[in-house]
Amino acid sequence: MHIIFLVIVLDLIGFGIMIPIFPYFAQNLGAGAGLATALMATYSAALFISTPLLGRLSDYYGRKPVLLLSMAGAVAAYLLLASSTSLWMIALARILGGAMAGNLAAAQAYVTDITTAENRAKGMGMVGAAFGIGFIVGPALGSALAGEDFESANFVLPALFSAFMSALAFFTILFFLPESLPLESRQALRKQARQSRLQSLRALTSKPALMAVISCALVYNIGAGLVESLFPIWTAELGVIDGPRGLMPILLASGIVLVAIQGGLIGPLTRRFGEMSLLRGGACIYAVGLVFMAWAGEQGSLLLVTIAMMVQSAGAACVLTSAQSLASMAAVHTDRGMVMGIFSSAGTLGRTLGTVVTGSLFAHVYVHSSYLLGACLSLGLLYLSRSAAPIVEMRAQAK
Repeated sequence: MHIIFLVIVLDLIGFGIMIPIFPYFAQNLGAGAGLATALMATYSAALFISTPLLGRLSDYYGRKPVLLLSMAGAVAAYLLLASSTSLWMIALARILGGAMAGNLAAAQAYVTDITTAENRAKGMGMVGAAFGIGFIVGPALGSALAGEDFESANFVLPALFSAFMSALAFFTILFFLPESLPLESRQALRKQARQSRLQSLRALTSKPALMAVISCALVYNIGAGLVESLFPIWTAELGVIDGPRGLMPILLASGIVLVAIQGGLIGPLTRRFGEMSLLRGGACIYAVGLVFMAWAGEQGSLLLVTIAMMVQSAGAACVLTSAQSLASMAAVHTDRGMVMGIFSSAGTLGRTLGTVVTGSLFAHVYVHSSYLLGACLSLGLLYLSRSAAPIVEMRAQAK
C-alpha cells in the first residue's frame, strides 16, 4: 500500500505544480479567460477518453505495465509543455498529459486489489490523501517556482520539475511496485469475449445503483470544473492576490484540510455515518463553501477566501471518497478496472464540461456565476444519491 501511495503522490505533485500557473501560462501567450480555461479543458477531454481504456487494459494485462506506460508519457508531455512557445503547443502538451493521466484508474484498481470490502473506504481515503498531498506540495511548488508577480513569472521551470516528478514515479514503479492483479484473474478475463466501451456502458445500465453513483461523479465534477480551473484567474481579477506566489497560502490550507479528512478522518467518519451519509453531507458542505467563496471574493479578502477554500475542500473530501468507495463496492474483482475507469471517466467528462464554459461565464455573464452554479449542482447530489442506496444494502446483507 505504501508504494502505490508514494507513486500517486509523486504523480500528483507533478500534476499539481501546473494547476495554479497554467491559466497564467496561457494568458502570457495571448489567451483570454475563455480560451485559457478551454485549453485547460483539453486535458480533461483527453483524460475522459483514456481513463476507461487504461483501466480496462489494466484488467487484461496488469496494473504495473499500464502505470509504467502512462508515467513515461507524462514525462514527454511536461517536457513538451516546458518548450512551448505558442498556444497550439501547450494544447498538444495538455492533450498528451491528459491521455497519460488515465493511469489513475489503474492506480485506484490497484488499491481495490489489495483491500477488502471492510477497509475499502480506508484504502480510498489513502488515495484521497495522496491527492491531498499532491495538491498541497504541487501547487505550492508551482506558485513558488513561477514567481511573485505576473509580469516576470517563470513557467518553464515548473514544467521541468513536473517532468522530474513523473520520471521519479516511473522508476519507483519499475523497481519497487509489485503487480497486484493475480495472473489467474488476467488469464480468465482474456478468455472471455471482449466488450467494446459501448457494450461495457450498456452492461452498467443494468445496475441502476452503480449508475446513480457514476451520475453523482459526473454532476459533482461539472461543478468542480467550473470553479477549480477558474480560481487562479478569478483571484487575480478580484485583486485577492498580486502574483502566482499569492496562491500558496490558499492552496496549502485547503490541501491540508483535504489530507486530514481523507487520510485520517475518513475511516472513523465512514464507520460512524456510512458512505451515503458522508456523500450527502459533503455535498451540502461543498455548496456552502462555494457560496461563501463568492462572498469572500467580493470582499477581496485573502483570509476569507482561504477559509472558504478550506470549507470547500472538506466537502470535496467527503464526496469524492464516499463516491469512489460506493462505486468499488458495486464492482466484482474482474471488472474493477473497467468500473473505476468509467467512474473516473464520468468525473473527467464533468470537469471537461465545467472547465470549457467557466471562462466564458466569468467574462460574459457574472464574475461569480461559476461558484453559484457549482453550489446548485452540488445540492443536486442529494437527489441523485437516493438511487444509490441499494449498494449499501447489498453490503449490509453480505456481512
